[in-house]
Amino acid sequence: MVFCGKPSKACQRCRDRRLRCDLRSDSCGQCIRAGVACTGYRDTLQLRVRDESQAVQKKALLGKGVYSEPRSLTLSLESQARDVFFIYHVTEFSKTWDFLRPYYNPAGSPEHLTLSIDAVSLAYFSHQVCSDAALATARKKYILALNMTKKALQSPEVAVKDSTLLVSLLLDLFEKVINDKSRHSEAWKSHMKGALALIKLRGLRQCQGLSTLRLLARFSTNFLISCVATETRVPNEVNALRAYIGEHLEVEGPKWLLSDLMVDFANLRGDIRNGQLSPYNRTKMSVELDAKFQELTFSIPSWQYKTTTVDYDSKMIYGHHFDSYANRHVTQTWNVCRIARILLNEYILECCSEPGANAMTNAFALMRTAKDNIETLARDICASVPQYVDCFGAAQNKLPISEPTNNIFRGTEHLHSPSQNLDCYTLIFPLYVAGRSSSSPSTLKPWAIEQLCHIGSHFGIRNAELVRQELGKETNISPWAVYAMLGGYAFAT
Repeated sequence: MVFCGKPSKACQRCRDRRLRCDLRSDSCGQCIRAGVACTGYRDTLQLRVRDESQAVQKKALLGKGVYSEPRSLTLSLESQARDVFFIYHVTEFSKTWDFLRPYYNPAGSPEHLTLSIDAVSLAYFSHQVCSDAALATARKKYILALNMTKKALQSPEVAVKDSTLLVSLLLDLFEKVINDKSRHSEAWKSHMKGALALIKLRGLRQCQGLSTLRLLARFSTNFLISCVATETRVPNEVNALRAYIGEHLEVEGPKWLLSDLMVDFANLRGDIRNGQLSPYNRTKMSVELDAKFQELTFSIPSWQYKTTTVDYDSKMIYGHHFDSYANRHVTQTWNVCRIARILLNEYILECCSEPGANAMTNAFALMRTAKDNIETLARDICASVPQYVDCFGAAQNKLPISEPTNNIFRGTEHLHSPSQNLDCYTLIFPLYVAGRSSSSPSTLKPWAIEQLCHIGSHFGIRNAELVRQELGKETNISPWAVYAMLGGYAFAT
């Protein structure tokens, strides 16, 4: 740093000796009395204060021949994708994937696991930002991961390691994210079946430790949801696994209790699809299971929500009220229960409408109750939407603090975090189920379509627009086909 301090007009000799200079034009009095030549005075207009640090460093580096202009460091596509996946899926959203944290750094991880993480991360990244390049790279990584996994499975020691089981779950997650396979094809559950085979090979008693048990819990949940979506019974091996997890892991939380009921739901769906139940038994079992779901939702204090009634019309609010939940996970859990109950009550309506159903003395009462249940459940799903999508109303607390909320700014564009987008993404499937039911109020379907349109355009979620198109058709497709199209449990567990 070159620093001159306060400019002085004194001659050099007076400045050096700190003498008072009289500033005579030819020679100051001090120099005359001393009999020396006066050095004259500085031109203060030529003085500058400037930082020469970088120039000095540059000269020093040039002298060594190593200087170059600084350049920005660009992260590779794989690194960006890995960061997004771990931040927003492993740590932010799906806490049940936290056993994946130790593998964030690929150093020291087996190659087939590293490739699997890369494939899933790139697929997830592609889904978030609609990147064709990321998706193309993800597919290549997936093929490499498959080949490396096949080689790894040739070793009995490697086959029974946590890392190999984790690879099966990751490859399954990849399939769900890119949604290439029909849910009724064998490929849709192939990785889940492979993981189950690895667990059987290893033996449950050899599965110890918290991270291993959490890995098994994640697998059991994914397998269970696959059974629900494909209308198949839950295998006995998975039931045994769930019992083992229950003995060694604290899983008495609300979600685990809900998963117990989902086992019954999957088995009922499997039996109905296979034609193994009479209309009477289908009705009876559906009524009993519906009652269990209802009892569960109201028995957990931490699940309860707050209802807000409004006295104005809003296209973002259905029925002049909305519900506020503690977080996305509670909202999602409630809506899972509502979806299951809507489908159960639709079974009841179908059974009571079949020939010979009049033999059931209470068929008419059952149908009336089922219709009332569906209407109530569909309305409750709609009430869960504004908290996440009504940016200038029920969801305005999710906007940045500086975001304007006055009416004149309602058209202002603003950004949403991936977490906020995920809030909305988990509403797409419930909105479809509520809107497609013929027992829902006639005004509900148009409202659900409008909300899906808003989620697609405002939040930039392409799949919301695809589901909106399906809901707008006269002939609706199966809810579970839509569920598979949305990526299944990849974004909703």
